[in-house]
Amino acid sequence: MRILLINGPNLNLLGTREPHIYGSDTLADLEAMWRRHGTTFGIGIDTYQSNHEGAIIDEIQAAGPRHDGIVINAGAFTHYSYAIHDALRAIDVPVVEVHISDIHEREEWRKVSVISPIAERVIVGRGTQGYLDAINLLIARSLFPPSSLHYGPDPDQVIDLRIPDDPRALVNLIHGGFWRTKWARDTMDPIAAALAGAGYATANIEYRRGPASFDASNSDVAGAVEAASRHLVEQGHADLPAVAVGHSAGGYLAIRLAEEHPEMSVVALSPVINLEAISAARPDDDPVAAYLGNDIAAAPDLWDRAAPSGRNATRVTIVHGSMDSDVPADHSLAFHDSHPGSTLVTLVGADHMHLIDPHHAAFATLTAAIEGEPPLDS
Repeated sequence: MRILLINGPNLNLLGTREPHIYGSDTLADLEAMWRRHGTTFGIGIDTYQSNHEGAIIDEIQAAGPRHDGIVINAGAFTHYSYAIHDALRAIDVPVVEVHISDIHEREEWRKVSVISPIAERVIVGRGTQGYLDAINLLIARSLFPPSSLHYGPDPDQVIDLRIPDDPRALVNLIHGGFWRTKWARDTMDPIAAALAGAGYATANIEYRRGPASFDASNSDVAGAVEAASRHLVEQGHADLPAVAVGHSAGGYLAIRLAEEHPEMSVVALSPVINLEAISAARPDDDPVAAYLGNDIAAAPDLWDRAAPSGRNATRVTIVHGSMDSDVPADHSLAFHDSHPGSTLVTLVGADHMHLIDPHHAAFATLTAAIEGEPPLDS
């Protein structure tokens, strides 16, 4: 597999151009990192940068026969170059659009992308990590291509399904990201492909996120799980056991799901489970207040309703890394202590993202938890 990363105008100035927005890494630094990442996964990475529209079009046209995927940050061409749009559309190669900053939160003209309509996914606002996420997405899609199922009219009410010939269970995957729109289901694509390769049907769930999305996100997850199970039955896979696997904020949603559906087994990976503590730790950018649409002083009843009760925690397994700096492991320990029907697995040395890395030892712990086997501590 070979992937081409294309960068457009002014991205040759990375490292010196507005580092508070674009970071301090130079383009050469990033290109070396992308190649190392490709070597780790046994794929080839090619890179190209130009300030000239025609040169980028020529590179895209040449990429068709030589590459299995394109990651493109077209810079300012993103917002008006239908010529680049047409070039990408003309070749039979999956495309992921990437932007270092969140273009939807900047000037009005940056909010328009003429490339997005032909992109498999659009990744914005994750800094330079977005390029690696795009590479991982393309790898996952090559290993086990998904099909999409819409479970509602909103563009975010969609599931990516990967169904092996004789699935052993249905695993519903719920991504994290503090319920912010810049984090999406692509973060779960590598684990979805790996689980599908191991014989599990996977439903990688997208759901509505953003400010005041508490009710919408919970409703969406429940609707998506029902839609995925119904689809599997329609495809002739009746009576499959179903498991919900949520990471971070998705772990919170998975535990909430268990409260209403006690028959559902849940695996919560580093769940955002103590809303007040997370809020207090991030006063300048409070993800919980944004998610609920009010801070705790203004809406105490809403915060009480949003806090996971764990009243049906008898089929809940929590996996947390001891080195998690995003969601402290003691949050999960406190929940387990007050809900002894739950199971807690602590992975020594694992951080927040290791738990959704199929190449990390955490993957064996995840599959054991899905199967309901004894915990695999490390």
